[in-house]
Amino acid sequence: MSQHTTFPNELWAEICSYLPSEALRNLSSTHHPLYDLARPLGFTEYKVYPYPYDFYPQKRKLDDAIDRLAFYSSPKMAPNIRTCTARWNPQKWQGSPQREDQGSTHVLMKAFFAAIPKFTALQNFYADRIQFTQTGLTNLCALPALRLVDLSACTLANGEHIDAASLTLRVENFTTSCYDSQMNDLWNSLLSRATLRYLDFADLRSVKDLQPFPNVHTLRVREFPMMPYDIFSFFSKFPNVRIFRSDYCGVVRNLSVAQEASIFPILEEYSGAYENLRIFVLRPTLTHIKLDSGFPVQNLLKILRGQEAFPNITSFKAQFTSDVTEEFSQMEFDALLTLFPRLSTLDLTLIPDAQEDGGFTPQATSFLSNLPCNTLLPRTLKTLSLEWDFPYEYGSTESAMGNDPVAPSPADIPHLPSLCAALRERCPELIHIYLHGYHFGYVWWNTESVWEATANSYGEFAICIYEPSISGDRLFHR
Repeated sequence: MSQHTTFPNELWAEICSYLPSEALRNLSSTHHPLYDLARPLGFTEYKVYPYPYDFYPQKRKLDDAIDRLAFYSSPKMAPNIRTCTARWNPQKWQGSPQREDQGSTHVLMKAFFAAIPKFTALQNFYADRIQFTQTGLTNLCALPALRLVDLSACTLANGEHIDAASLTLRVENFTTSCYDSQMNDLWNSLLSRATLRYLDFADLRSVKDLQPFPNVHTLRVREFPMMPYDIFSFFSKFPNVRIFRSDYCGVVRNLSVAQEASIFPILEEYSGAYENLRIFVLRPTLTHIKLDSGFPVQNLLKILRGQEAFPNITSFKAQFTSDVTEEFSQMEFDALLTLFPRLSTLDLTLIPDAQEDGGFTPQATSFLSNLPCNTLLPRTLKTLSLEWDFPYEYGSTESAMGNDPVAPSPADIPHLPSLCAALRERCPELIHIYLHGYHFGYVWWNTESVWEATANSYGEFAICIYEPSISGDRLFHR
């Protein structure tokens, strides 16, 4: 880095940008020219905390925020910013009096929107409850390196009229949780269909003139249109979706067989309500299934009744509930494994029935005891996760806090390390086993090194899983 060095600083900066923050700090301490080069690279993220729109900010706090913005948007710092977050935080503005909301007169956001063009390398933009202006949207759309925009409850400033005809938001990943039809129409008109790959839209039902998204491969939506024609028209706008996720719990009905077959024809991953799995489970491309919300396993088996096995499914995750009359038994478990014989990931959360006397259900322990003997367990299995999630109010009033499940007899709990060894013998490709039943817990990893932990209570299990460095030899073995 002498004065005779011909290696351009721009290339040094590009190389150094891959270093972790600690290495950058050490590098900046070795040589003055390296300080000028490496120190700004430690400032790659800028967080601005706007005051609420009905606050009148204290001058001292506002001046500090403006000075901080000036530092990050300076010629030395701004080119290094890769991530920008504008997150509403009233606590930082405590002591500021409230006033009538005047939206577009927000001093800090006005300065921030004006400074956006200086962040020429900005890739990720996150915003929470901010009000956009024409200047803000224009400058955001003009950023050359922007790839991801994630918005939460953002709106337009009061009285602001957006001329969006000449604006295009060229991003690959776009998320918004807005349920305002005006804002959703605006984002629909701004998004580039050529660049967009990931779309997470809270509500597309009210969007006028929804144009196709031919390149979106991952789609998440919270709500569907209500009418069958609208649903089919809606889905047809996304012909190349490979990953589909939805929080919609209703049942999609009254579509013809041909219409159902044409929805997401190359789908690979489905995450949503079990009621709508019937539409997608016959896709030969489908490999991953994640079913949201708890439901009796019999409901799923009824939907899939008459179907042959699905050897293309490699990952299955679900949460099953049971009561006294609908217990998740070995028979239902075998039926599930018969449908999905080539799983590499099996992740089940089971909510057992509560005993009237507050006793511990024998379901978990007896289920585990029989598990290694099950010849239907796929030999392709790599990850096995079984969790018994007891309801909060479960148990007798005599237990701790009146809501803990009563512990089973220690004799009823199988020796979990031996159980793990038997499972690994049955499924030689296993690299992860996770078993949790409130009063017992076990985890085993086999990646670059083997890590194993056993616990006999919820508190112990939380320690050995989330704080393994302090859990002690009593809870884990290497």
